[in-house]
Amino acid sequence: MADDKRNYSNHKIIIDERESITINGVTEVLSFDEEGIVCASTLGVIIVKGNNLHISRLDLDSQVLSAEGGIDAVEYADEPISGGGILKRLFR
Repeated sequence: MADDKRNYSNHKIIIDERESITINGVTEVLSFDEEGIVCASTLGVIIVKGNNLHISRLDLDSQVLSAEGGIDAVEYADEPISGGGILKRLFR
């Protein structure tokens, strides 16, 4: 872990009643639809799965993403996005 250069200072995920989520530390939205949001963060790729999801706020300058809908799962993906591996698994 000594070689880990990730920025932990501004990373936070808040889920409110499984109906809304706020993620701090978002650097890019890679993909989104009503069933999932895939975003890059200061700590890696985050996948939000659910239904009727929509992004209500995206401020990349402040690195904040807020979304609403039914939230079923949130997970970190340690593997790279290239080749569609994560996206393919998410949306199959």
